[in-house]
Parts: sequence; C-alpha cells; structure tokens
Amino acid sequence: MPPVGLIIAGLDPSGGAGLIRDTVVFSNFGVHPLGVITANTSQNSCGAFGLQPVEEKFFRNQLKVLKEDFTPSVVKVGMLSRGRFLKIALETFGGIPFVVDPVMFSKNGKPLVDDPKVYLKLAKEIFLITPNLEEAKFLANLQTEEPLKLLETLRGMGFRNILLKGGHSKDPDVVVDYLLTEGGEIFTYTKRRVGKHPRGTGCTLSSAVAALMARGKPLVEAFEEAEEYLEGEFKRATKLGRCYEIFTP
Repeated sequence: MPPVGLIIAGLDPSGGAGLIRDTVVFSNFGVHPLGVITANTSQNSCGAFGLQPVEEKFFRNQLKVLKEDFTPSVVKVGMLSRGRFLKIALETFGGIPFVVDPVMFSKNGKPLVDDPKVYLKLAKEIFLITPNLEEAKFLANLQTEEPLKLLETLRGMGFRNILLKGGHSKDPDVVVDYLLTEGGEIFTYTKRRVGKHPRGTGCTLSSAVAALMARGKPLVEAFEEAEEYLEGEFKRATKLGRCYEIFTP
C-alpha cells in the first residue's frame, strides 16, 4: 500500500502551483494524495486575480470525512485563504507532522490569507515551516537579508524546524536554501540560479519534502533529496503560459 499524504491548498486553475501542483509532486514520489481545497482562484501564469474561500463548515466537513477513512502520514499546507483553516486542520489531524508553506501573497502582490499572523500563533504546532525570504522577513518583522538572523528570530518565535528558501535573494548567480532543525543544526543547499522562472518553485520544494517524509525519510534526508528533485524539475520546466514557465509531470 502506498503512503498517504493530505494536501490543503488553493486551486490554481493553471496547474502551476497550489493543489494541482502539489498533487503531481506527491504522485511523482509514490504518495497517494488527498486534497482539500481552501479557495478557488482566478489565476494564470501571470498571477492571481481573484480568490473565493470555501465556507468554513464545508472545509471542516472535507477534513472530517477524510479522517474517517484515511490516516495520512503527513499534511502539507499551502495557501490558506482563511487563517482559521490552519487551526481547524491542526485540531482535526493533531499528531501528524504538518509541513506548512506560508503563502501570503501572490507573485503580483495579491493577499492570499486574511490573517497572516496565524502562523505565529500556531508556530509550536507546526513541524516544518517553509517560508521564502520575503515571507520570513514578514513573519520575523525584520527587514534584513541575513538568513541566519531570520532563522534565529523565527526559532525564538517558537517554530520548530524552518526551511528558508533563498530564491528571492539578490545574489545573481546562486540560490542558497537553509534548513534549521529542532536540534539547532543548520544545513544548506546551494544551487546555480537558472535563467528560467518556473511558477510553483516554493510549493514544489515544500511538497517534495512532505512526500519524502510520508515515505519515512528523516527531515534532513528529505530536504536534501527534495532539493535534488527540484533541480531536475528546473530542467523540465516548459513555457506553457505567457509570463512564467511551468513544471510539467
């Protein structure tokens, strides 16, 4: 029987990010994906142009009926739309590791969650949070380009394991991602910055880590294998939309 993972995310109709993209990643690693939608969006390769959250009662029911039938090994959370959805999910699937990608703004600047402070309120309950540089600066309330300072600050706020994605750094040649573990160890992964700009890079990495964890990999090993997977995905990204290339299965 394949392992099962639960994805909680918004629906990006273009398939470049969100629930559709996460489902592809889980499937690539042999993990059966369960999916709960937080919001429908009006979105294409150029950005998000509209968002309609699902009703809270319906969201709760989606989780409830899945819990009655499946036992996921991991829960991957992407765009929430409503901050309360994270609390509800943690209450429903407590005890299962949550990998949370704090998607707060679209590439064109549209807010994607009504309460971005929810991640801070629930920091200790999240197994792994995976912000990019801008999201980390927002959560830490710091305007700094120093990754180690951001990691230290986020750790002080209660986050247990932190994967800081470096794609938004100003270095024109390389991207460095940082993993700070619960035990205080820091691991890095450096890759060459590519000229292509696929959509869904952040959620792809977070989902790959979650999928590998569902397959029983320890966090550090999952991080390293997910990074290698992402590099391979860059090579296959295809110009399907007008604005950004898209990862393909």
